[in-house]
Amino acid sequence: MKNKNKKWVNYCLAASAFFLLVSFGSVSAQPSTENINGVPVDMAMEEQLDDYLNSLGEEEDSRAILFNVLEDISPKTPVATRARAKSYEVSWYYYEGETELAFEKLDELLALAENSEISDVKAEAQATRVEILQMEGKYGEAFLLLNDVEIPLSNSRMPRVRYYGHNLISRIYADWNRYDDALRHLLLAQDAVNETNNERTPIRQQYLDYSIAIIQSELKNWEGSLKTINKAIQSAKQNELEYDLPDFYLHKSYIEAEMDEREASLVSLRKAYQAAVKDEREYLLPVILNNYGDHYMSEKKWEEARSHLREALELAEEVEDIWMAQTIHFNLGFIDVHQGNTEAGLEEMREAVEFYREEDIKTEVEGLLGELAEAYELAGQHQKQAETLKQQMELMEELYQSDQQQNLANLQQLYESKDKEQQIELLERQNELKQQLLEINEQRNLIWLLLGIVAVFAALFVFLMYRKARRANLRLKEANNLLADQSRRDPLTGLWNRRALQEEMEARKQHGERREAAAHSDGLILLDIDFFKRINDKYGHAAGDKVLIEISQRLQKECRASDKLIRWGGEEFLFLVRNVSSADLEEMSERILKAIAKEPIAYEGQEIFVTTTIGFIRLPFADIPEHEMDWEKVLQVADMALYTGKAHGRNRACGVTDLYVEYGTARSVLESDLSEALNKNWISMVTIEGPESLNRTV
Repeated sequence: MKNKNKKWVNYCLAASAFFLLVSFGSVSAQPSTENINGVPVDMAMEEQLDDYLNSLGEEEDSRAILFNVLEDISPKTPVATRARAKSYEVSWYYYEGETELAFEKLDELLALAENSEISDVKAEAQATRVEILQMEGKYGEAFLLLNDVEIPLSNSRMPRVRYYGHNLISRIYADWNRYDDALRHLLLAQDAVNETNNERTPIRQQYLDYSIAIIQSELKNWEGSLKTINKAIQSAKQNELEYDLPDFYLHKSYIEAEMDEREASLVSLRKAYQAAVKDEREYLLPVILNNYGDHYMSEKKWEEARSHLREALELAEEVEDIWMAQTIHFNLGFIDVHQGNTEAGLEEMREAVEFYREEDIKTEVEGLLGELAEAYELAGQHQKQAETLKQQMELMEELYQSDQQQNLANLQQLYESKDKEQQIELLERQNELKQQLLEINEQRNLIWLLLGIVAVFAALFVFLMYRKARRANLRLKEANNLLADQSRRDPLTGLWNRRALQEEMEARKQHGERREAAAHSDGLILLDIDFFKRINDKYGHAAGDKVLIEISQRLQKECRASDKLIRWGGEEFLFLVRNVSSADLEEMSERILKAIAKEPIAYEGQEIFVTTTIGFIRLPFADIPEHEMDWEKVLQVADMALYTGKAHGRNRACGVTDLYVEYGTARSVLESDLSEALNKNWISMVTIEGPESLNRTV
């Protein structure tokens, strides 16, 4: 029984973005004092900019209003009004497809904000920048810049700017599934609305209530969501702003269905239908009627369900909603199967699945396959049921992998953006040091010039200044060495980072580091903190950072002077262990397991119990020359050994010790599927259990 209610709610939220843009713009009714909460503005221009937002959708009128304001701007125009107009100019050019010009105007806006001391101006400029990056698909970069919006926003005085900024931040946090943060910023936007009192105030409040109800639903806070959506409904009725009532009732019906309040959900659906008919929102009627059908199907009232679905189908075809029509066909087919018209029903369901498959809407296909498998079971066609369930599982895996790849791409973008920022900061500091060096050289030249003019006194003066310059040069040298070291260090833990290991391994490759006998090769120990995400979710990111710092300190105690300890990324750490035997490598892995789990980590009066899972291997592996199996491929095998440990319960070390076949035979398997190599007895693996622990759940 396919119910598109939740999907439709999300669509309605996206469709409300235009409504939100218009609603941010209006300022509170202010006296003609040329300021808003102490921020100087040009009130006449502010009113024109309000008119511009209200006219969006009428392209010629809105363009004329905006560009008239831009033409009237002069250096005497208050900077807050200039920033607002330029922000709208950036958005105008971007939506018109003139991306390059939009970014030029954005640079002008950012320069204006840089030269202003007004927090509202800085917040508006940075928010505009983040919104454009978000629309460009640069999600990681936009996320990294949220602090640049939040800091000035915390000191902003204008409700319009605070409303705009907090709504934007909320949307970005929601995109990253950080719903708690998204809700917090929606509530701050609500505080900004409460400071206004004009015709737009109830519209904004109503929109905020709807947005908050959706976030609460994402957090499974059904009672809170129901309370909030009821508030939005009551506000819409009191203020005669009833256009969005069908959406509100539709979302309320979805909440009540999730709370298993079926009769209340049906009442809300009736009200959604009545409101949609009243406001002539025909495109919503098929969705509502389909939900009616879903309700009666869950009650096994097949004829009532069929009646509503047929009416929904007719309306869907009238409004040319081909996707909704196919969903309704699927549900009608499901009813036919239940009522004994098996083959016709199954065929109708299969046609709907093929439609969504051709449309490449994989998430919809995955859900439909589950329903189709249930229909095959009812029809007694168990072979087809099994085949359909297999297709569903394969598609679920494909969608999961796609999500994982997207998440990895976002994280990579995030990492690269942060890395670029650090490099820029280092370059700026190096330039400052070079400038100081130039100044010191100028001082030295001055000393030699004075030496030729002044006799005895100049000699003494030169001596003193020369000593000062020499000390400065030493400090510069030390500072440059420190900067070089910082670029190879993790800022949180102080450990070496990936770059440090990559540089060392590149040098190892170029200079051909001499290896002794196989009994004294190097080793790689890769470890990952177990359930680290739960620690962050339960205790907060500050607690997570505390755990990472404490773990790094414990690991350093296990690290010899000849070894190298690297923070490999996130909650992963890596040891490069010099001149060890297999027995030494196993012993060190066991010590690490005990060091991590030996005692809880204290944080704000709470005890956080931590364990780790390890994958270890010798380098070179099985006497294979490193030009054939380099360190990265060996580390990949250790990583697969680690995840083998994860799959078998965590809190253990798994080490790959021997290779029993030629490397050429095992190469492809070692690079992709360690379990297959184990099953074929091509390799051997040692497992070391971690210390047992009581009451150590996170």
